[in-house]
Amino acid sequence: MEDLNNSTNNIEMSVEQAIDFLRSYIERTKKTQTAVAGELGISSGALSSFLAGNYKTPHTIVPKVKNLAEVSEKKKITLSDPPFVETSVSVMVENAIKYSHLRGRISVVYGDAGIGKTQAFRHYLANNSLAIGITISPTYASITGINELLAEQLGVRERVARKITNEIVTRLKDSGRVIIIDEAQHLTVRALNHIRCLADESGIGICLIGNEDVYSKLKGTGKADFAQLFSRIGMREPVSINNIKREDVQRVFQDADLPDDAVDILYKICHTNYGLRGAVNVFVNTAACFGSEITAATIARMMRQMNIGR
Repeated sequence: MEDLNNSTNNIEMSVEQAIDFLRSYIERTKKTQTAVAGELGISSGALSSFLAGNYKTPHTIVPKVKNLAEVSEKKKITLSDPPFVETSVSVMVENAIKYSHLRGRISVVYGDAGIGKTQAFRHYLANNSLAIGITISPTYASITGINELLAEQLGVRERVARKITNEIVTRLKDSGRVIIIDEAQHLTVRALNHIRCLADESGIGICLIGNEDVYSKLKGTGKADFAQLFSRIGMREPVSINNIKREDVQRVFQDADLPDDAVDILYKICHTNYGLRGAVNVFVNTAACFGSEITAATIARMMRQMNIGR
């Protein structure tokens, strides 16, 4: 990438520094000299001579080492998403889960994609041993799919359909547990009614998390079967990109120590259809290509390369 090459050329490296880097790199990565020579595009014999200080034209290898050092540094900075931090949306999601957990009722969190609902779901699971979490895909959208996922979580070995449901209810009753269902928009209406029955029979709370479709299914058309399902919902929490605050963006990227104008751009991304997830993707890609040079300018360049308009 042109921008990556430009940033690489800004750093000078002496022969001694190149040798020191390579020795450290080989020790840190546990790679063989042959493997490192391959990364540099030279023979293993040339690398051995260079490390020993005997290579006749070391200046031809230094630029290759410098490029390897740059790429290595960029990989160390970040090629993964920032760690979980509390945001306005995560608080709303976790409050709904807590409501279901403490009250033994059904709650539903619904709204825009990419704003942190799933991250909040995972965070609650990681910090609450009594929480059961399942993620729905079209494959598991039916009653059978729900039972299969819950049976796996609860260690139910029964294979007869009705007996599976009975065993799930038995294990949940008086357990103090809560079930959190992410991507709940995939559930069929029959599966949603099944969940209502599980909640009624076991007395535990269930939190449904998804997009607008899950709420539409629960609300239905006003018919009696939908009314029975909708009436069981004790808490409805709509969330959207409008709930994301600038302070949330600052917290998410706090370890990067970004300048204010860079935060402003990422905040603007959050308030588009790309959401917080889009801002994180832009940040991660910017770090991968520009290393520590994460500024408003480099973020803007990455947005253009990703075809994300400002």
